[in-house]
Amino acid sequence: MSTLGWIALTLGSALLGVHYGIAPVWAAWGQLAAGVVLVVAGVWSVLRGRQHLTPVLTGLQGLPADERIVLFLRSFKDDDGFSQVAALRWFRLLFTSMLPTPAHLRTEEDQVARAVAPFGRMVALGRPSDRLPRLGAERSYASDATWQAEVLAALDHAALVLLVTGAGRSLAWEVDQVVGRDEPARLVLLVSRDRRQYEHFREALGDHFPNGLPHYPPARVRHRLLRGRYVRAAIWFDGDWTPHWEMLDGRFPLIGLARRTQRALPRALQEVYRRAGVPARVPRTTPRPWAVKLSVPLLAAFWLGPLVWSVVAIGALGGRSHAPAGGFSPSLAPPSGDLPAAGHNTVLDLLLTGWPLWLWAAVVAAFAYRTWRGGPYAVTVARLQGVAFPVFLLALVVSLALSPQGWLMFLPLAGLALVMAHQGLYWLFSLGLVLLVLGVVGMPVATTLLIRRDVREWIDSRL
Repeated sequence: MSTLGWIALTLGSALLGVHYGIAPVWAAWGQLAAGVVLVVAGVWSVLRGRQHLTPVLTGLQGLPADERIVLFLRSFKDDDGFSQVAALRWFRLLFTSMLPTPAHLRTEEDQVARAVAPFGRMVALGRPSDRLPRLGAERSYASDATWQAEVLAALDHAALVLLVTGAGRSLAWEVDQVVGRDEPARLVLLVSRDRRQYEHFREALGDHFPNGLPHYPPARVRHRLLRGRYVRAAIWFDGDWTPHWEMLDGRFPLIGLARRTQRALPRALQEVYRRAGVPARVPRTTPRPWAVKLSVPLLAAFWLGPLVWSVVAIGALGGRSHAPAGGFSPSLAPPSGDLPAAGHNTVLDLLLTGWPLWLWAAVVAAFAYRTWRGGPYAVTVARLQGVAFPVFLLALVVSLALSPQGWLMFLPLAGLALVMAHQGLYWLFSLGLVLLVLGVVGMPVATTLLIRRDVREWIDSRL
């Protein structure tokens, strides 16, 4: 399901990103509708596939005593909010043409789990009615008779306790147990949803905390623009239970929204990380798959192949143009303006005057580097290119079949091939043919490689 979901996401994003000005209105609307349906279906399939792959704990009491864990306590009513993903937000369709990357398929709870990963893996009790486990904390499912014992066992050796400010009798009991242990340095409150939910929690349970809880601060324009999707703030405590309110705001509007909670939480809890002596991020240990190592050269060959061949061709043809007139038939020689004048270093001239080409080479190099490093946007764009390019070739072939005069644009290339043949530059023609094949075949192959499960897991580990 996850693989099929990414295929649907890639096809849908390609449909949303390619527009044909000459297409009928009904065709354009049909393409838009098909793209949206494929993207939404792809997101659902990826998330559902990940739920099927999520392990379920046999119990919190059976966790190894020496394992560091983070206990995630919340009301089951908050599960839907913590399951939100950025890819299904309506304004992403407006601002980014629905180009979902792996980062945009991270749930709020998953982002929280990644943010606190230096403290240990995040565990929680699951709602008994769940058909599949939620994405984020690893869940154990307990009965009404055993759930309290499960929570107490996890509290005994949790390195950090995250408690979401919600409502419910079960949550009130959990607050009593956490505060009763008198270890404020291990507790962080997550303020979710809105002001109303927090104020209800504060009125109902605020007096359980020795120094109370702060009021929800007045809403500011900055907070409205930079706030996260569901988790709004965090509260941490000093040793005497003095609370500290930290808003989980991003740094720029609409930038980094996909992982805003994951990035904002460590910034807000710097003192908590420092006191515990843990880093702000877990080191990356997943090795780079061979599919990525192969796909990056294929992508580079597609985008840099014409540039490399042009430089080699200009140098080779320029060198041959300096040969005696008997080197090839004057009747087949190109006009004097088509080749560089004798006595000039044609490659050096290209280096000096062809700066747009080298700027393009720098852009391609940066793109290849980001793909090599597992950048979610770069990998997503590479997937889209691998789908869009064969479609473009097919449309070009159909267009040429319907308009034979379109083949005239290939006459300059045919003339260049004749020049190379008469000058004996068969190796240059072979090089161009190899680069052409790499470009045409390499893009779809690279896309197939980048959708592999080991590649997805490697990218996921780097988010």
